[in-house]
Amino acid sequence: MTPHEPTDRAPQWERLVSTALVGTARRTITTPPGLPERTESAAALLDLAALDTVRTRAGYTEHTATPIASDEPDPRPEVGEAATHRLDLVLDHRSELLPEWLGLVVRSGRRVPHSRLPDLLERAARDSVLRPAVAAATGTRATWLAGFNKAWAFVTAEPLPGDVFVDEDWEKGTFGQRRRALFALRAQNPAKAHELLAKTWPHERKGEVRRGLLDALEPHLEVEDAPLLDTALDDRNANVRGRALALITRLSDSAHAHRLRAHLREHLRVAPDAPRPIGVDYLDTTRADLLRDLALATPEQGVRPDIERWERTKVLVVHAPLDVWTDRFDTDPAGVLDLVEDHPELRDALVESVCLHQDAEWARAVLDHAELGLPHMFQASVHKLNRPRIRSLLATLPPAERCERMLAALEQVKKHRTLGHALMAAETPWTRELSEAVIGRLLDPLDLTVPVNVPDHRALAEAITAYMPPEHLDLLPEQPPYEEEAHTYLRLRDALRFRLDMHKELS
Repeated sequence: MTPHEPTDRAPQWERLVSTALVGTARRTITTPPGLPERTESAAALLDLAALDTVRTRAGYTEHTATPIASDEPDPRPEVGEAATHRLDLVLDHRSELLPEWLGLVVRSGRRVPHSRLPDLLERAARDSVLRPAVAAATGTRATWLAGFNKAWAFVTAEPLPGDVFVDEDWEKGTFGQRRRALFALRAQNPAKAHELLAKTWPHERKGEVRRGLLDALEPHLEVEDAPLLDTALDDRNANVRGRALALITRLSDSAHAHRLRAHLREHLRVAPDAPRPIGVDYLDTTRADLLRDLALATPEQGVRPDIERWERTKVLVVHAPLDVWTDRFDTDPAGVLDLVEDHPELRDALVESVCLHQDAEWARAVLDHAELGLPHMFQASVHKLNRPRIRSLLATLPPAERCERMLAALEQVKKHRTLGHALMAAETPWTRELSEAVIGRLLDPLDLTVPVNVPDHRALAEAITAYMPPEHLDLLPEQPPYEEEAHTYLRLRDALRFRLDMHKELS
């Protein structure tokens, strides 16, 4: 026996030795499956001995395995070879384009090649922003793979375009399966989905599960969901309460909305002769009903600084329906903003309320305001530029109007760096007119500091790379119009050409 062989051989080896001793004429040898048929028993015996020796040296152990169930077929075709190669380039060198590539795949009705799923799932496990797009582009195979790796389990909770509600998934499935089932039913039968969620709500023990199920209400939110969301305001989990408040705030005809109107009217202070003729009194933190409607915890004992008391009061201003202000002062949104010009904190809270409620009329009033509007926002320094606010205000408007407003505000922005960050904040594809104006600013040597201000120049190039439609590449000359930062310009052209090819491969 060689040093590589174990001293304790398996019973199979012992049977082979015994057969060899008594002779193959006295004991039948069956040819093993997968080996050539042998007419002579001695040859079959040697085959078995060789097979057993190889298995032993390889560490093979006889066992019985349960076959793994295969994944459900995905009817979508796989992207082509060119698009797959493009994905490899994106993963290796241009990860910032991954969300765009995934979105193009989903819109094209195709899916990611199975061989690329582990890399995508690993990236999405580290970056939660990618998860919905990765789930939608990878489909059923990714869900199947998640059963073998807990780090990928997030994908089982992300709803997919072809999901269909199945009773068994809802009654006996994992959290991810139940969440997806509820999303699917919500799209098909919102009333039935609401009924199922209301029935199971009192029995859900984990806060993360309750919060995840509330997410399914958002795509088809309606006033019938208000009672359940109102109940969730009493949840012991702060994340659940916050999610419920964010959703129920969008239902302006709910009982909760009417209570917030009453709370705000009660705290609204009008004193024409005071330095600040309009204000909001600090919340009465001894009132449990008020704190509950705003999902606020009871403050600790002791005197609170005014800044913290205002922060609590600000929650009421932000979440209360905006019509309280126009009704109380019998004016339009622009008139309300003018009335509170002497109270910057209150006016700022009103703008946050506009962003939360996504009211287009109020958004236009803010964007057109002489002291608050888009030109004023764009004139702020990069560090003071409120990107989420700009994004939320513009999101209420049609894409063409967003671009028109951006175009009108360009003249107010002198620095390329501020302009670049402002364009990034808008997060909207550009019209041809906006692209022409921005490229004109990039190419105009009169706009460039001498020597070129590198951070400013690069910031504008990054905005063009991210949001200018790649088919507008023809607006950029082949060669850099100036020597300073020529490599940045050439890199910009290369990125747009890369995106243009990406769009063509997935069109």
